[in-house]
Amino acid sequence: MGKRELLISVVFSALFSLTLVYASIEVIKVVNNWMLGFIPDCILLSDFPRCQELESGLRIFGYVGLVCVVIIIGAGFLLNKVKLSLLGSLTLYLPTIGHFAFTMFFLAGIGVLRLLWLPFIDSEVFIRLGLITYVPMWAINTLVTWVAKLVVPELSGDFFVPVCFAIMIVGLTVFFLGVMTWVNDRLQKRTLSVGGVYKFSRHPQYLGFIVWSYGFLSLASAVEEGRGWSPPVPGLPWVVATAIILGAALVEEVELRSKLGDEYICYLEHTPFMILMPKVLKNVVAYPARILIGKEMPTTRREVFTVVLAYLALIMFTSFLISYLIT
Repeated sequence: MGKRELLISVVFSALFSLTLVYASIEVIKVVNNWMLGFIPDCILLSDFPRCQELESGLRIFGYVGLVCVVIIIGAGFLLNKVKLSLLGSLTLYLPTIGHFAFTMFFLAGIGVLRLLWLPFIDSEVFIRLGLITYVPMWAINTLVTWVAKLVVPELSGDFFVPVCFAIMIVGLTVFFLGVMTWVNDRLQKRTLSVGGVYKFSRHPQYLGFIVWSYGFLSLASAVEEGRGWSPPVPGLPWVVATAIILGAALVEEVELRSKLGDEYICYLEHTPFMILMPKVLKNVVAYPARILIGKEMPTTRREVFTVVLAYLALIMFTSFLISYLIT
């Protein structure tokens, strides 16, 4: 890697990652303050009839918006436009930002983004279908808190919020390294990235975003819990959005197999899809795919569609069962 290419890739990836961080924090505040001029915090103003009027009037937009997003996602897969499906998945995740409006009326300001999730919030079934999303976070927080109190018995409370930030930092770091490597390889005229973080994950940018978004979603749930009544943060949209991202990654692999042939096949045989897993866990995760298509990884678009839908259904079914054990 030449010094010039290294400098360009570092600067570009740093700016890209910092922009994402800035958008996660400062832009939310600016946009929220601006939107409060259109959708005020009527609970804070003790104008409760206005709240009911706004919620009733805006509700239809949430349902129509969700239908439009589903159409965009479906059209992306049907028309072989992966970026269109990714756009739909990002839109589906966007309401997470609305939980950082810090208003009493849940649709005030930037909270209006949560309109898109009203169909999920209105249904207890949808809440249960995505409840499994928070199980890993609960396990990590429990472990970290237990270890911390074992070391320092005087500590009180838990580490949920710090763990959320730690997860977000890990995600951004992976994303940064992925962008840096990808940019450098393109400057070097390489068609396939196999070095750097790509040695450990075939899709580090997707992985970084998924990890970051999980931390951000978990942080949003902590914000809601500490603010009193507000619609819960549904986990199902994140599950669906993540499934779409993974599906897009699999479709890209189908195309790369066709375009690069043995070069890419050799690469994927020695590099994990997303993260390195113990062989036993890898076999467990891949078992449904082997049952459905007779192999661990799909190699056609039809197989990708089948596998993604099957895993999504399996996760939702498992979540539905678990929800009755933990609630």
